[in-house]
Amino acid sequence: MKIRRLASAVILLALSQSALPRSGQEHEHGSPVIELDAFQVVSTGTRSERMARELPIRTELLGADLFLASGSRDLASALEYMSGIRTEANCQNCGTAEIKMLGLGSGYNRLLFDGQPLFSGLASVYGIEHVPTAFISRVEVVKGGASSLYGPGAVAGVINILPNEPVTNKQRYDTSIESVDGEQFLSASLLRDWSSEDGDLALSLYGQFNDNDAVDINGDGFSEITQKRFHTLGANGWLYPTETGKLSLNYSYSWEERRGGNALDLLPHEAQTTEQLEHRWHRGGIAWDSSFNEIDYRLSASASYVTRNSYYGGVGSVALPGQSDFDDEAYQEALADSKLLYGYSDTMRYYLDTLFSQSLGEHHFSWGAQYQLDHVFDEKRNERGQALRSNGELADFSGQDPIADGSFDNLGFFVQDEWIHKQDTTLITGLRLDKHSEIENWVLSPRIALRHSSSPDWTWRASIATGFRAPEIFDEDFHIEILDDPTRTRNAHGLKEEKSISYSAGFVWTPSSADDQFQLEGELYRTELRDTFNVSDIVYTASDGTAYKERINAGGSTVQGFELNAAYRLSERWKADLGLTHVDATFDEAPEVLPGIFERRYLETPQWSGVAKLKYENEELFDLFLGLVYTGPMIAAREVEGTLNESTESFFVVDLTATKHIHLDVFGKERHIDLMAGVKNIFDERQQDITSGPDRDTTYFYGPRFPRSVILRAGLSW
Repeated sequence: MKIRRLASAVILLALSQSALPRSGQEHEHGSPVIELDAFQVVSTGTRSERMARELPIRTELLGADLFLASGSRDLASALEYMSGIRTEANCQNCGTAEIKMLGLGSGYNRLLFDGQPLFSGLASVYGIEHVPTAFISRVEVVKGGASSLYGPGAVAGVINILPNEPVTNKQRYDTSIESVDGEQFLSASLLRDWSSEDGDLALSLYGQFNDNDAVDINGDGFSEITQKRFHTLGANGWLYPTETGKLSLNYSYSWEERRGGNALDLLPHEAQTTEQLEHRWHRGGIAWDSSFNEIDYRLSASASYVTRNSYYGGVGSVALPGQSDFDDEAYQEALADSKLLYGYSDTMRYYLDTLFSQSLGEHHFSWGAQYQLDHVFDEKRNERGQALRSNGELADFSGQDPIADGSFDNLGFFVQDEWIHKQDTTLITGLRLDKHSEIENWVLSPRIALRHSSSPDWTWRASIATGFRAPEIFDEDFHIEILDDPTRTRNAHGLKEEKSISYSAGFVWTPSSADDQFQLEGELYRTELRDTFNVSDIVYTASDGTAYKERINAGGSTVQGFELNAAYRLSERWKADLGLTHVDATFDEAPEVLPGIFERRYLETPQWSGVAKLKYENEELFDLFLGLVYTGPMIAAREVEGTLNESTESFFVVDLTATKHIHLDVFGKERHIDLMAGVKNIFDERQQDITSGPDRDTTYFYGPRFPRSVILRAGLSW
């Protein structure tokens, strides 16, 4: 039997056996009891396939069934339904979204495509909205330090996006229309899976198209949700040329154009406020899995290339033509400056990865090396696309005086031992050694994790992990806020790497008396950061007139709290999930967050958050999905006013969808039609104190990303 068939059989057998009650009973219709997360096969936590409950490193899952039931069309929307993760909108103009995990921002987590970190600094600004759910089989999330396996940046955890490897031929087409505060959001996607009869070749093709109008939530003529046009095309392939070898290939291309601000019918520089971006993102990779002398190995290479044409600016508070107080002289003067606020950026990332593993008795050893190279380029341009010097003067050629033009790399070696003793105890020890080009010395990152099952019902876990972030260019460097001028982020002189140590302890309770239909998880966590990076909200002016903020080492900080999650299969058709998270995130010494204002607590980090999901599944009648996302009060900075909102309002965002399944026989072939209708943010929870006008405080934006909307979707599959 070839490796692919053997692997598929092992995984399917593990899933089917783990889904059954310990008593071996089934439901009256013969279908197995719900597969709780504890009984799913995962790989992200250890880079080896294990059942989740058998790991000392907690791994959480989001599956394709949730994407379809909730109407989530991209990764950013899907992650909102996971406890401890917040998809945060942080700009009125551009609508950029950031993933915060356990209170730590996007710079602290690692986003992976099938284990490969293809989200470079530029891609991670808007990239989570560039990943369609159409091709995703599942998302695995590991919270807490994971640097011993995945290198710098995996401090808060990793989010691994995994494609579905086809074992049968199938295709699916979806289209949806959503009315968001009266504006139209359109989406269409396709997925075509093909597998050869002998199982030696599999191919998955996918595409998605999104189109939505700008939304002005508070009616001031300036958008809070950007106008967006997006499409992506991609392919994943698997080839089994030998009895023990598998070749995997993938490539995708994404294009997006978005614009926010006002007067969207004018050229970007002619409006009062404009943030316009055009992204092109190529990403792909190749991997070879095989074995030799009882040693399994994986060799892979991947690359990501992102280009961006951008505009940040406008004529400001100067009246536009046609307005009652229009002054042509003042407008032309402002226009001359606003034409110089275009820009071009690109980043290239190369990633090489080797992984070797071997089982010896009760031990499973893994070791390998990873190399990552990033190149960053960024320069100012005018309305004609001509390169400018940093002071705004016309350059002789592109690249003559860029704002950024440099490379940095990281070489890492890791080793890990999984000791599985009598199936009830697992001890994982790991060690990683990294050399980053921006750091003088090698960085050592050890990790240890322990799992013990005291009974068939109870599993206990604990771990200690270390990690670091290097002082390289991060995603916030490419998100330019509009104050009086475009503002960049610079590293302060002598900036050091940021180090972390993470502790966690928790349990999983799956009582046998409940026939594996109930699961309760609890987790205590604490992450201590030293030489914490902090971007001050104070705006400085360089000698050439460029506005910038500084990233500095702000001493230490601590993020700690707990998570409590429960899953219950009420019956064969009903399932409920509940999650509650508490975060206490503070600096050891209060940094200056606004001129003259010092604050120890992390900004825009709610102490309390929660998620609830209720699903009803009935193929003969319809499916229901009810989702609730709670965001508690937080601290938010009013940069323009120079004050803090010490306690923002809290939000309860409730989503409800219903899906009708229709099965038809067309010319002897079965076709499946899914019709979905729903309302998102039913109670129209939105931030009430959004600022208005051309001089608005664009970063004072902490509420739900979208107001109430109505969605209709139709899907066809066979």
